[in-house]
Amino acid sequence: MGFLEIQSPANVKPFNPEQVKTFRAPKYGGVTLSLLSMFVLGSMMVVWNKLPSENSSMSIRVLCDEALRKPVEEGVSQFEKEMQLSVSLEFVQSQGKQDGYDLYIPVERNMAKEDDSKTPAVPIAFQSLVLATRKNYPNKLRNLDQVFEKNLSFAICRDSSSCGIALEEALALDARWEQVISRGKTTFPSSLEAAVSLASEKELDAIFIWDSIARQFDLQIHHIKELENISGSIKAIPGKDKTKLTQSLQLARFMAAPEKGQFYFAKHRFIGVNGDAWAENPTLYVYCANQSKGLMLEIFEKFEKRERVSIDPHFLDQEKIPLTIGLIAQSKAKHSLPDLVFGSMGEELSGKSGMYSEPFIQRGNQVPVYKCNLSRFPYTTRSFIRFLQATEEDKN
Repeated sequence: MGFLEIQSPANVKPFNPEQVKTFRAPKYGGVTLSLLSMFVLGSMMVVWNKLPSENSSMSIRVLCDEALRKPVEEGVSQFEKEMQLSVSLEFVQSQGKQDGYDLYIPVERNMAKEDDSKTPAVPIAFQSLVLATRKNYPNKLRNLDQVFEKNLSFAICRDSSSCGIALEEALALDARWEQVISRGKTTFPSSLEAAVSLASEKELDAIFIWDSIARQFDLQIHHIKELENISGSIKAIPGKDKTKLTQSLQLARFMAAPEKGQFYFAKHRFIGVNGDAWAENPTLYVYCANQSKGLMLEIFEKFEKRERVSIDPHFLDQEKIPLTIGLIAQSKAKHSLPDLVFGSMGEELSGKSGMYSEPFIQRGNQVPVYKCNLSRFPYTTRSFIRFLQATEEDKN
């Protein structure tokens, strides 16, 4: 049997494996590129967060009494972190000129120089009226009779100070005020000056002052029965520079907010306030009767400008107001109730629901105004009512 001989064509080249072109995966695959993109994006976010915000170029100057140093320092530190806004704090021992400051936080207010109805001052804490002695006083005093029996040499504050006014109001009803006046050794312009005198001299045994000042000077505090529950508000008062008013009021409201600054005041034994829930730009949700629209729009605008808040008004026919509020009140969406209502809500709703206060009625326009007791902004709603009262007094 013969074999078939197969010959290769002359033009066929020998096989060379190095010349074979196959598909090769790119050096950076989809997963790698995704990870790389995420890294770049993360790096950009870090840089972005470090860039100064619009607020960071603006600094608020705050003048504060030394007695409030600890809670104010801690609260302001948190405010700066959250708002990216710089705050310059200065603490003083005594009342000084508040000109040039954007916010003033005094313990002892000069009542003769203030008009709270025209100043958007924000309460941030309360302090108690007490009797204070030096730390080494051996006895614990619990009522005025014990003070008189021990023949203590004591001092009070003048009626131009918030402390002096609070003491007089507390004792005037039961005729104890005359006893205190007749037995008192001297008077001081403020709690601070009284505390300085007691701490540095031996002529006095005791003074009637605010407990915040007593703690600052490490004095012994005596809670006198006749002064139970007598307290005074500590307010953050904006300065005259209107260009900083929005930021100043933001800081004041931050210190008054239950979930923000109030934590630090409670930590340092101050009595808390019923402040607004924290919101960078507070907005009041409002119902208003259509027939009062023309009158109230101007008032809303003035209040917004004064308090640096927003008002979101919803205008309804008068007869629809009690019906709409009644439906909301019976639902699970009570958080949707308006903060303020301008117009009649009907006797049954306003008298029995307990969700709204008794109406305030302006003499000029006879529009009843109700504030919601469930509002997230209790301070601002109260402030609006005071604003209406002040507006009415100016007209008279």
